[in-house]
Amino acid sequence: MREQFGTRTAKRGEPKKQSGFFVRVAFIAFVLFCLITVFQILTQIDSYQKEIASVQGQIASYQAQIDAMEMELSEPFDNAAIRQAARRKLNYSMPDDIIIYNDLSE
Repeated sequence: MREQFGTRTAKRGEPKKQSGFFVRVAFIAFVLFCLITVFQILTQIDSYQKEIASVQGQIASYQAQIDAMEMELSEPFDNAAIRQAARRKLNYSMPDDIIIYNDLSE
């Protein structure tokens, strides 16, 4: 009869129970790891989809601003356009204009 050091031998007809237990524990740990990883990935996908929707909204807003600016640039550049730009952007007024100040908050 050979002696085996460091290993347990089972009696005839009895399976090795201890090694099967460790395999089951390792398999359960692996399955739990996989489930947790999948849940984390799904959570990240959801947050990325919300971020994409937010960025697409910003893109639409910026595109509307770009379209308005392009429309403004396509208008003829004459004295009326210069006066309108001075009133709107530089807050200039003509000498005969009546200016009404409103300090009420909207």
